[in-house]
Amino acid sequence: MYKTLGGHRAGEAAIVYEHGADVEALMPKLRKSDYFTLPRIHELAAKERAEPGFCSHVKDFVVGRQGYGSIRFLGVTDVRGLDLESIVQFNNREVIVYMDDSKKPPVGQGLNKPAEVTLLNIKCFDKKTGQQYTGGPRIEKYKEMLKRKAEDQGAEFVSYDANKGEWKFRVNHFSVYKLVDEDS
Repeated sequence: MYKTLGGHRAGEAAIVYEHGADVEALMPKLRKSDYFTLPRIHELAAKERAEPGFCSHVKDFVVGRQGYGSIRFLGVTDVRGLDLESIVQFNNREVIVYMDDSKKPPVGQGLNKPAEVTLLNIKCFDKKTGQQYTGGPRIEKYKEMLKRKAEDQGAEFVSYDANKGEWKFRVNHFSVYKLVDEDS
């Protein structure tokens, strides 16, 4: 049995279960318009209403920022009540999860768990001419540098698409992962 509560955002009503769990309060918080989740937050709410407890075990949850990249958290993740905007920050060529180490949970808890990271805008340019390379020996050398950078940060290189400027790597837990420019 459900009942409706007033006092929520205009046009919205929160559904409350008999045991008192407000679905909206369970949803991850993400108000920045250029950030997204998969499933979308409204989809998570619908699934939680249909299947109470769904948000405690979301498979391969994704958080991303348009034009910067995304993180796919591998396996099952408990997303209930996560304040994603204070936990996940994408900047140019970097992602930070748990910027404040004092708020980072132990490895394996929260979002401090295995994930596949995709960073965008990782392109190989000739520093003198500004020309972007998309193939050939320069790209192979650049790909080797990305592999080293991943390993140096405790990550596993997955792939690099020079045409898209897309670098994928896997992590076992979170710290700051970024690409610092080297000569291409």
